[in-house]
Amino acid sequence: MSLQDLFAQREGADRGPAAPQLTPEELAVQDMVLGELRRMVDEVLTDRQREAVVAVILEEMPISEVASRMGTNQNALYKLLHDARRTLKRQMEASGLSAKEVLAVFDEG
Repeated sequence: MSLQDLFAQREGADRGPAAPQLTPEELAVQDMVLGELRRMVDEVLTDRQREAVVAVILEEMPISEVASRMGTNQNALYKLLHDARRTLKRQMEASGLSAKEVLAVFDEG
């Protein structure tokens, strides 16, 4: 499951009735984890990293289009995204969240 999938899954749950198999506590944990991930994207990444992550990962824009819009080439954009993912992973671990734990929270439903 990707970061985009996590946000889309939770936002879909916010728009409609909650999945009956999730308890209020499980939904609260999901909200907390997503809130922390959103905070990290907003506060930890550089402006360019955030722009790239939002465009490529969350909005699913093609790499070539994002690179063109950002005035860079695809290789530089791949490097920028790699660095952003690494930064987010380190920040998650520093906050006591492993990628495995984050995914497990969303696999409960």
